[in-house]
Amino acid sequence: MDRFLRVFLVLSCLMLAVQGLTVGTLNETVTRSSCGTDRACFSTPADCDPTTNSACLLVSTRSSSSGLDFELRGESSGYIAVALSVDTTAGGNDKTYICANSNGTATFFFALLNNNTLEIQNDTTSISNVSASVNSTTIQCVFAVTGLNASMSRSADNTFAVVLATGTLSSDGTPSTPTVKTVTALLDLSNPSSSNTATVTTAPNVTTDANATTAATTTTTTATTTTVSGANIGLQHSLSQGESSSLSIQLSRSFHTQECLARGPS
Repeated sequence: MDRFLRVFLVLSCLMLAVQGLTVGTLNETVTRSSCGTDRACFSTPADCDPTTNSACLLVSTRSSSSGLDFELRGESSGYIAVALSVDTTAGGNDKTYICANSNGTATFFFALLNNNTLEIQNDTTSISNVSASVNSTTIQCVFAVTGLNASMSRSADNTFAVVLATGTLSSDGTPSTPTVKTVTALLDLSNPSSSNTATVTTAPNVTTDANATTAATTTTTTATTTTVSGANIGLQHSLSQGESSSLSIQLSRSFHTQECLARGPS
């Protein structure tokens, strides 16, 4: 076997070993049955049921004694992902949890979404109880996360914007550019009433993903609208006083750790 390939395989094995994530078999079905009562749920399309709608991408969160429990389900031949943003701007070192379909095997990765790149993290000590399943293109995973804090001045602040995305895996096992499906407003992920609502929108002069949605959350003073187009996101934030600001984010390319080959060189 080529010497370069030998070195590549060894480094891949070492990287996965350092990550140290054991993925158990998920024998349950992720549903939205407890949304709003026991769990906070965020989905695209709005209020969709993944058991009856194959286009549904759903993540739910529930507060635990040590942090947050996550359930993630969606359809993809590659991966589904949820990222947590502290400012509704995707790409600022956002913690990202990735459930992937690697040739029919469920895999899980933790990354930081930094600008346009998913940086796979070796330190996964904050993640536990990972279970996942793959059935054709249906990917499901559950996991627990400790130590989440969106604020430097308060402890256990679970207020984040939820970013939901999918992507395909290339022939070498790395993911293609992620397709961002929705970005929510800043919400308390430990509060079951924080479930989002969404409607389909099409921005002028923009090629919009057919399943892209707008996540809208309303309070007494603030309304937030998100328009998603493939890997491009436009955010329009309107305050009650009539002030407005806008920003755009482009997610371009990320990478994905290749699954280690069990068979060594011949």
